[in-house]
Amino acid sequence: SDNFIIIIIIIIIVAVCSNSNPTPQCDTANGWEQYGSNCYKLNSQLRKSWIAARTDCVMEGGDLVSIQSAAEQQYVISPTSDVWIGLNDLEFSDYLWSDGSALSHTNWGPGEPNDHAGRENCVELVTTQNGSSYWNDIFCDCHKPQSESTGPLFALFLA
Repeated sequence: SDNFIIIIIIIIIVAVCSNSNPTPQCDTANGWEQYGSNCYKLNSQLRKSWIAARTDCVMEGGDLVSIQSAAEQQYVISPTSDVWIGLNDLEFSDYLWSDGSALSHTNWGPGEPNDHAGRENCVELVTTQNGSSYWNDIFCDCHKPQSESTGPLFALFLA
């Protein structure tokens, strides 16, 4: 009977551990695309403030994108416009991702962040004409497209 209980406990632990990092099921019918272990969506139809873009992302079950690597940044670049990303310093003096993930990769443009006029608290991903990109801190009330991600998916809202 003790062996039976131990076997059941081991089976439960294996089942929980094997499901800890499931492959995301991206809702491709609604514009989500898979890249790595995340799902992404670019909403280039609307230009919104950072807060309004983030609210929309959260309502869709995601958040503004948190860029963790150069490869991910290359994936989320919008060919049509600069986009909001989840990086901000609205609540703290340091920049943090809106989804709470650690800041492990940065790609600030020259002289950035500069907090122009003391009120640049949100960050956009700027794409240049030659296809390179960098981060720029900017006023949160600027209206940009959004890039989002959710569960773990990310959405991109154009800036």
